[in-house]
Amino acid sequence: MKNPNVINIDITDELAVAKLRPDYDNTRKGYMETESDALLLKILNTPNTEELYEIKGTKYYVSVDGDDNNDGKSPEAPIKTLAAIHALPLQDGDAVLFKRGDIFRLGDTIEAVDGVTYGSYGEGAKPRIFGSPENYAENDSWVEVKPNIWEIDFDFPYASGCTLDYGKIKGVQKRFERFDGMAENGDYFHDEEAKKFYLYSVGKPSDKWHDIEIMPNICIFRLRDSKNVTVDNICMKYTSFFGVHAPDIKNNINITNCEFGYIGGRWSGKVRMGNAVELWAGLPEVCIEDVVIKNNWFYQTYDSAVTWQGLPNDSIYRNITFAENLFEYNNADIEFWAFTGCTVENFIMDKNICRFTSMGWGTRTNDGGIRGIEGCISAVTGLVDIELNIKNIQYTDNILDCPARQVINWNWRPENKPEIHISGNKFYIKSEYRTLDACLQGLQWDIETEPRHIRTGINKEDLIKNIARFDKDTEIHWDE
Repeated sequence: MKNPNVINIDITDELAVAKLRPDYDNTRKGYMETESDALLLKILNTPNTEELYEIKGTKYYVSVDGDDNNDGKSPEAPIKTLAAIHALPLQDGDAVLFKRGDIFRLGDTIEAVDGVTYGSYGEGAKPRIFGSPENYAENDSWVEVKPNIWEIDFDFPYASGCTLDYGKIKGVQKRFERFDGMAENGDYFHDEEAKKFYLYSVGKPSDKWHDIEIMPNICIFRLRDSKNVTVDNICMKYTSFFGVHAPDIKNNINITNCEFGYIGGRWSGKVRMGNAVELWAGLPEVCIEDVVIKNNWFYQTYDSAVTWQGLPNDSIYRNITFAENLFEYNNADIEFWAFTGCTVENFIMDKNICRFTSMGWGTRTNDGGIRGIEGCISAVTGLVDIELNIKNIQYTDNILDCPARQVINWNWRPENKPEIHISGNKFYIKSEYRTLDACLQGLQWDIETEPRHIRTGINKEDLIKNIARFDKDTEIHWDE
């Protein structure tokens, strides 16, 4: 029997080095260390997918020790590459299971098939799917083109992220400065036209670093127009686009027991984007419903860890649950917004732990990006010019531990307040970690007499007074 107090992975494994910490060399302490460690143990020790979900169809196995000439129908004859998955005759009820302990390098997005479960088998750490094409610390072809500036071939979509030694150094992109701006270990830029990647390193990168991950603009999983898809027990890291991108999905989507780290950073106009999990309504009359995102570990997301959002005015977001997730060092943890005429019904956020929000990779000010609204909650369910049909939004029993910037940024219209149910939440603020005075934004109560965006709560007394707009029962602990 597994010891519930032990994370069942090899202690020499990369994951153990990197945290079991979401910020490699950071010694910050929050208030909820015990609670977050317990949740992390629960997430990392979940049983394999076959023990959690009924697989009625064919099971296909994937291992780095496999062979693409195999049929993949047994753990003894797995296929080898992610590319071979696309050739499988997948049908409703089938499963694609990745071997624990293995690292798979992406190359191309995994396009989910309706009715298929993607999960894990075997023992050890969750199977890892990395957007980074290889560990470039193991590539000896780096060439020094200027003092401490090294070049390597990189013929992949534009790279908007780079980490050294499992995130100990989070590379700073020099998209505009290029060579002139490169002065510290980890500074980088990608010349996509020349297919070259440049890295500042005092010493040859393959000699100096144990791990170099370069993050191209690519999704790991795409669930386009999908239904009845499960992604379970998979670690997804090192891509500058999305971990799971779900545009115009239909219904019955489960994303459970996964790990997401170092996701996002892609340039889009003047901003940099990229969410770990995004539910996107991009077509008219899209109905996104019956979605569960539960028991996952999200850290170092450049934009928002989990989000539903979209453009058409007639979209429907129904029966969506974000529950029992651990969020750490994301720019924003939970984001949601829609436009006039959209319907939001039965949206549940329950028992999540959000820690060190807006203190990670995506919130830095020296990386050439223009960040949006940072915070544990970034949301619009109503403004002066945005009116939604809302029925039953719940934000209950969540823990917010040491956010650096906004605790809550949530705009709603006063007539919707009876349908927004908030209770049992606990906020823990530590002054030494704060990088923005205001804790609250939005929370519109009387649109006729108050401004669209209200920023309040710059100290404990302020926050206690003004959080009543949001929830009269919230527990607030503020260490001055």
